[in-house]
Amino acid sequence: MAFMRKQAVVEATDINTLPPDEVEKRITAGVKKYATNEANFAKADGNTPYLGQIVGMGIESSNLADITMSIERQFLTKLTTKVPLADGSAEYKLAPGELGKLRILDGQDALAATPGLSVKMLMDLGHMPSSASYLDKVVSFAYIMACGDGWKMADALKKMTAKAEKLAGAERADALSNVKTLAAQAKDYDTLLADAAKLSAAKQKTYLSDKASCDALDNELNVVLDKIKGHSGGDAAAIAKLRTEEAEVRTRLKMSAAKLRVSKDVAEAAGRRRPIEDQKVAEVRKALQEAVAAAQTLA
Repeated sequence: MAFMRKQAVVEATDINTLPPDEVEKRITAGVKKYATNEANFAKADGNTPYLGQIVGMGIESSNLADITMSIERQFLTKLTTKVPLADGSAEYKLAPGELGKLRILDGQDALAATPGLSVKMLMDLGHMPSSASYLDKVVSFAYIMACGDGWKMADALKKMTAKAEKLAGAERADALSNVKTLAAQAKDYDTLLADAAKLSAAKQKTYLSDKASCDALDNELNVVLDKIKGHSGGDAAAIAKLRTEEAEVRTRLKMSAAKLRVSKDVAEAAGRRRPIEDQKVAEVRKALQEAVAAAQTLA
């Protein structure tokens, strides 16, 4: 089975016949057309983020859906039978069936931030066998995010310091004040990264905040649904207005639930640091410390 795209033929392969490293290789090659940071892409591995210009491939967030479709085009799976989640539901899950086109359902790719995490996604969804030896080499989504924030902070401080060095007078004084503030934030973040327990606690606070927001929207939806029940057989215009309100709340709730899923995964994984995460944390902490040291040389 083959799929055409821009004169190129992509021959889809049964994903169960490929080792994880080969799946990762194909995924990485498939997203090349979207990468703008060629230097990073040239040396990209399974832990190179898709997003971001500093350590990522420079792919725009609007292209992430294209990346998912690129993955779908390349592989075949036996999880092809649609099974409704409930009687009458339009939502469904995939069960074993005939070999066919890979389908990644809405929201399932939320944590697929790197080629390695994309492979993990396919394993978690049951499209391919799980491999502990492969997953040991994959940096968790939590640390891709945490380290990414550190790299952005170090880069911002480095650029701000370089700009301040060229200024004089009042402009320099203002710039130095900003450098001092950002340097303090960078030091605090370096300290946070150094302690997995503290990082986990910080991410747990974010999760609880996101959960409270999601719960509030769930309650808001229930209120609207109760109003609709109360108008049963009543004013058509009032019911139509309530249905519009219901649709708006459901949309917000769906977005909130997606955000909650991400923050929950980050909170749970931040406290579990393996050697591969230790390595990434050490790299970004070094960058933060070097940026702070350079900032402190300014008079």
